[in-house]
Amino acid sequence: MPRRRTASDQVSAALLRAAETVLDRDGVAAVTVRSVAQEAGVAPMGVYNRFTNKDGLLTALALRAFDGLAAAIEVDPFGGTPADRLRRSAQGYRRFALAHPARYALIFAAGSPAADPASPVTARGREVFGILVGLVAHLPLRRGLDPVEAAQAFWNAQHGAVTLETAGLGQTPDTADIFERTIDIVMRGLQT
Repeated sequence: MPRRRTASDQVSAALLRAAETVLDRDGVAAVTVRSVAQEAGVAPMGVYNRFTNKDGLLTALALRAFDGLAAAIEVDPFGGTPADRLRRSAQGYRRFALAHPARYALIFAAGSPAADPASPVTARGREVFGILVGLVAHLPLRRGLDPVEAAQAFWNAQHGAVTLETAGLGQTPDTADIFERTIDIVMRGLQT
């Protein structure tokens, strides 16, 4: 019986799942062509054939991480008030970061593929930021406040709170409560 070849997209998906396993278990620095190949049970050449090199692999991982973040922050556009939707989105952002700290670090820490303006990761990051802009634009914003600038301010607050929490640098005992309070303060500042 002739041997069937696995479709290329299935192989790529399996390699990315293996890379996510390495990333989640061991962190960004441990993601190498060799470690991913070993995790997937393939020769390193299989990884090179799909992703060219480690940078290509990290780019593909970062794109998947942004896809996961997008899914986490998207909310029902008809569920509750604009402020309710924005709050649920922020809670999704926090849940994603806490559930996947290495993926979060891959897309936001120094050395991220998103730091290269020409990277497809940067473009995907802008698309994900667009979800936040859309949510903020439905708030009754203070007069003269641009929705993009308001979304950036909101993101600064939620990202800062989550980054401090994931680094274990919070100064209050209840990080979930302080996150909610941070969101309340920023939303009050943005709205009329």
